[in-house]
Amino acid sequence: MEIKSVSVVGLGLMGTPIATLLMKAGYEVTGFDIIRKQVSNLVPLGLKPSNSPREAARGADFIVLSLPTWKAVLEAVEGKDGIAAGARRGQIVADCSTSPPWESKALGKRLAKKGLEWMDIPISGSSAQARVGNMVFMAGGKRSAFERVKPVLDRIGKKTVYVGKSGDGAMLKLVVNHILYLNEAAAIEGMVLGMEAGLDTGIMLDAITSGAASSDLVASRGKDMLAGNFSPKGPVILANKDLALSLETAKQLGVVLPVGALYQQLLLKAHYNGWDREDATAVMKIYQQLAKGTR
Repeated sequence: MEIKSVSVVGLGLMGTPIATLLMKAGYEVTGFDIIRKQVSNLVPLGLKPSNSPREAARGADFIVLSLPTWKAVLEAVEGKDGIAAGARRGQIVADCSTSPPWESKALGKRLAKKGLEWMDIPISGSSAQARVGNMVFMAGGKRSAFERVKPVLDRIGKKTVYVGKSGDGAMLKLVVNHILYLNEAAAIEGMVLGMEAGLDTGIMLDAITSGAASSDLVASRGKDMLAGNFSPKGPVILANKDLALSLETAKQLGVVLPVGALYQQLLLKAHYNGWDREDATAVMKIYQQLAKGTR
């Protein structure tokens, strides 16, 4: 069956661009967020508002979750007014959040007993990239369900990948995030070194983005980082949660991630400094404070 209607539960930094792109692509979109303004902001664009995840999911062919924590996911799905309370058999529910792979797999088994198709489809890409459709969707779940949702995701992102069984998409997201944060750390260290040496920041950034050290992160956030602008694209509070999840998963698998563990300490320091709502690259301020000849 072709998917024509989509519900988006969670209209934050990622959910809002997802819902917006879906509407622009011609889908009938219903939305819910506990912050009512997030919903009302999208109504002029054609969003159909709802009062609960249960109501948002009613009648939808495809339900997308974009939520900050696993606790929020469970509440949206299995809570009193959650999706499972009023869902119909055959509906596809996709978690686009960064979630624990083992928990996601277990939830999928519970929902299967209700006739629901559960998928973990996290996203690689910042909120700024999401706004222009520069997202990679990484899907775990039944292949048959994937084939149904792929045309939808292809219309709002740049690539849709089938990773494998339930939980595999969530696991790949942790891998991607781990690499991203270490890339972030490398960019911060190098930039602070160049700034303390008195290099022209414009020339430095041009050379970095033109050469072997370039990355999506440097290209999209480098200018803001050098200017001390840490408005959130991926805030400290989420980076702390995501990297902690990566390290917890590594512990369960018996994998040692020493550099990631060290960088988490810097993210924790950013949290202790009260910077949770700033972009995770705000860690750069800590490096600058530690640097000799701090500006």
